[in-house]
Amino acid sequence: MKAFALALLVLPLAGAADTSAVTPVATMTVARAVHTATTLADGRVLIVGGCTTPGCELDASAGAVAELYDPATRRFDRTGSLNEWRDDHTATLLRDGRVLVAGGWSVNGVLASSEFFDPRTGTFAVGPAMGSRRAGMTATLLRDGRVLLAGGFTGNRPTVALADVFVPAENRFRPVGPMAAPRGAHAAALLADGRVLVIGGLSRGRVVGSSELFNPKTGRFSRGPALRLPRYKAAAVTLRDGRVLVVGGSADIEGGLTYRSTEIYEPRRNRFVAGPLLLHARYKIRDSVVVLPGGDVLVAGGAPVPEVWRRSSGRFTAVAGTLGRTRLFAAASPLASGEVLVTGGYDLGISPTAQAWLYR
Repeated sequence: MKAFALALLVLPLAGAADTSAVTPVATMTVARAVHTATTLADGRVLIVGGCTTPGCELDASAGAVAELYDPATRRFDRTGSLNEWRDDHTATLLRDGRVLVAGGWSVNGVLASSEFFDPRTGTFAVGPAMGSRRAGMTATLLRDGRVLLAGGFTGNRPTVALADVFVPAENRFRPVGPMAAPRGAHAAALLADGRVLVIGGLSRGRVVGSSELFNPKTGRFSRGPALRLPRYKAAAVTLRDGRVLVVGGSADIEGGLTYRSTEIYEPRRNRFVAGPLLLHARYKIRDSVVVLPGGDVLVAGGAPVPEVWRRSSGRFTAVAGTLGRTRLFAAASPLASGEVLVTGGYDLGISPTAQAWLYR
């Protein structure tokens, strides 16, 4: 997978003081970015794949290594290796406790393959293939236990409108859709009524501000309202009141026009309204935004300093501590303790880190 050095301007801005903090914890066994970090049913966190070398050059040996973070010991230990090295893939915790890992980039290009991690054995097993090769897609666990995998890239730029639903009872992917528009590097969020909101991304070579809604009952997508701004590599999370917070992103592929702005999708009115400003412009944050137990939202990646959207005030506040540098494509995972584990990411020189942090 090719990655590009991006000039991202991050300026500290005045914000309210906050009692939360982020501090370093033990390092991973491998430096990573564009990886996945999945909280397991037993509370451990599975770290899978990613680019592992400066410039994100291909490294199948290190990239195939998986590891587990144990909150009890606060350390990382290696577990079974992937059958195929991959980054920009998806990883979804299934109801039976396994993790479905699908798609992504590999040494030989974009993958259609999947595999399962079994936490009881610590090993990976080959899974079924998707209907097409895809990376940079979204994976959303539906309320009935199926998994929607939507859109993605088939190569360096081409995007697809293809979508699959993984059916655990059949151990297979079934085609659904297609989407209203091809898109990759987009974001998705599960709504309270079971539908999936898909927003933004790259479509036919340009960054778009369109959205669409997937109905799991019909297996079809319908066009949604337009975002206020086109957004590439943004994040979207569902708030406790059912609205969706859309965070950051970029107006262009090269990341020269990154946003401090946010938007809020209101399901009842089927519209996007302006949200509060971030303290820092951020993108490449799809996996580093987490809803906290009390309903606040941690935005961990995309800048040197994390920040939190406070449900009580509707504003973002600064977090004490720092990630040292801007961390693009970092991953954040909620822990049973209420803490959040933040892992990896690469800096503006595209150098991945093995560093990890705990948000408290």
